[in-house]
Order: sequence, then C-alpha cells, then structure tokens
Amino acid sequence: MSMVATSLARPHPQASGPTAANLWRWILVVLGLHVAVGVAMVGATVWQIQGPQSLRVGPVQTRWLPPEPTPPAPVQGPKAKPERQTRLATVPSTSTTAPKPTPSVATAPLPEPANAPVATEPLPEPSNPPPILNESDRADRAQATAEAKEPPTDDVQTAALAPADKSAVLSSTPTGLAEATLALPPLGLAALPASALLSYRLSGQEKGIPYQATGELRWQRNAGAYAMGLSVRAFLLGTRSWRSQGLITAQGLAPVRFSDSWRSERATHFDGEQNRIVFSSNAPAAPLQPGAQDQISLYPQMAALMAQEGGRLKPGARLQVQTATVRDALPWLLTLEQEEMLQVDGQNLQATKWVCQPRNRFDAKVEFWVAAKHDWLPVRIRITQVSGSFIDLVLMGRVGLPDLP
Repeated sequence: MSMVATSLARPHPQASGPTAANLWRWILVVLGLHVAVGVAMVGATVWQIQGPQSLRVGPVQTRWLPPEPTPPAPVQGPKAKPERQTRLATVPSTSTTAPKPTPSVATAPLPEPANAPVATEPLPEPSNPPPILNESDRADRAQATAEAKEPPTDDVQTAALAPADKSAVLSSTPTGLAEATLALPPLGLAALPASALLSYRLSGQEKGIPYQATGELRWQRNAGAYAMGLSVRAFLLGTRSWRSQGLITAQGLAPVRFSDSWRSERATHFDGEQNRIVFSSNAPAAPLQPGAQDQISLYPQMAALMAQEGGRLKPGARLQVQTATVRDALPWLLTLEQEEMLQVDGQNLQATKWVCQPRNRFDAKVEFWVAAKHDWLPVRIRITQVSGSFIDLVLMGRVGLPDLP
C-alpha cells in the first residue's frame, strides 16, 4: 500500500510533441519524393498518344474520337403469328411391318422427309424464307394490300350535280362489282320519250349545312338527233349546266359531245371513227364501248329501255353501261329494284327505282326513280356521298317542247 501511494503521489512527466524542426524535415522529404516520381514519369509512354508524327503531349491531355456510324438496321417484315400445330397421336401397330409416320395436322405445310414426293410448289429459298401464314392471316394481308393499293376517289356522280367542283378520279376499270345480267337491246325511235321540259326542286346537305336549289332537264329530239341539258341554280353559287348532243341510232342514243359548265367549260368528245372517248381535261383517252352514254344522256336512254322492255324486266336485273364524265368513262352498274310510291308535285306516283352501285368504298350511291306517266324520265334523283352529304331532286312539273328542227 505504501508503494502504490508513493507511485500515485509521484508527478508524471508531460508528453512532448513533435518539434517544428522535425515537421519541416518531413515536409522536405515528401516534396523530394514527389519531384522524383514526377521526373521519372515524364518519359513514360502511358502519358503519350501516338499520332501520325508520334508527337509527345502533356501528361493529362485527352482527345475526343467521333463514334463510328451505326449501320442501318435491316427492315424486317411483319412477324408471322406462331402457328399452333396439333399432332395426331399414333397408335402402336401390332403388325410386323414398321408403322408409317403419321403426318402432323397444321394450318401450313411442314417440311417433308427426304423420300417424300416432290411438292407441287417450289420450296422457299433458305436465305430469305417467307413467314408461314394461316388462312386468316392470308385473308387479312390480302385485304390490307388491296386497300393500300386502292386510291381514294371522289364521287363522279356527285360532281355532276353538286354545286362544287371535285377532283379527277382514276379511270381504271372497277373490280369486285356484281356482273350484269341484262344486255342493252336495240332501242327504236318510238321508245324514246317525247320532247319535254322537266322542273325539279333540289334539297341538299353539304358538311352538315342544308341548302335549297332548283333545276330543270330540257330534252329535245327529232328523227335522227337529240339535244338535252341539265342545269342547277343555287343561291350565291350561280348556275351549273351539263349539255349533251348526238345522234339517234338503232342502239338508241349515240352522244357526240358532252360538256360541263361552271366558271369554265370542260368537254368530252365521242370519236366513233377511232372508237375512243377524248377529254378536254387532258385525261387519257378511253376506248369507246357499244352503247356508251354520258351523265345526262343516260336518263333518256334508260327511259327508252323501260318503255320498250319494262314489262319484261324483273327486280334484281342488272345493266352495265359505260358512262362518260369530263374526266373518265367507266362502266356504271345499274340495278332494278322494287316499285315505290312517291309524293311528286303533291300527288302519289307509282315509280320504278334504279340504283347505280358504288364502284368502290369511296363512291356515292346514286338512285333515280322513273314513271310511265312521265315517259320514264326521272321523277326523282338522289345522290348520297360516303360522308353523308347528299342532293335530292324531286320533280315539280313537266311541259312539252317542240322537236328539234
């Protein structure tokens, strides 16, 4: 106990820290080491970038290199849907002969073994095999291709009667229409309607805006020629006129010139000597087919058909007539429908309805009604566009005119 007390009572010496002289020595040593390392690394190749002339650059210089252009990715076609293949289970055979392999049931042909008979169709090249499609995929792809190739066209019939002008349509022969069941028979002079002037009340709707107008159809003929015109007058839009003139032959009407006048005039010429139809709009000439008509000569031609053959025509009969506008000359397919009761000039009138089928999904639907009381000339004409816009001409009156001199 006396030793412990003595040690505790003895004062401890104070801890001595580093002196200033020692600190400076250490600083000088560290700086000397840094200088030695830097001098040794100046000549090292790790800080050099070899260029065309092997130039030495600073120790921390960097250079930006442009990335290499990425090649365009190959265009891949639509991926074929994975096929579900169902294989028929094979039943072990008890005969001594080896069982024949059971073919798999799939919607597309599978690869055949080496000893199989030669297929009727060549196999695809291995470098670019086409996707295997089932029947529904083939139908969808064919429909999509047909719609992509099919250009949108404006309605020719609507352009003939609507107060606004339309752009040109393609003059290709339409496909997919029902076939005609009736050939145009020879039409005698007695079957043509008598010269007359028909007045119409026109109501229409364009882009949801209704409007009113008036129209008239002037028809005159003699023993060997005819002249006719259709005009429509609309408020603030002026008058638009269509005129047709030509000859009367054993087949009925044979137009020579057809014109459309609104702000300017465009014409179509029927060249019988060279069997072609020529357009002043610089559209390609079309071959002239037997019985060809224009947009307004079609009405008296159909009137003569009804006067001569109306009693033998049944609903569902279809007649195809090449019909020319100022831009093209395409076949119009006319279908005879059931008779209807119309309200014309305040009176009920039994009328027969004809429908011009649309040539494609962008075409308008054209309907016109004829009646024996008015020599089978149209008592009503209605044209409905795909957009819902329409025009509707209803007969208001009819007066006789003298024949052509």
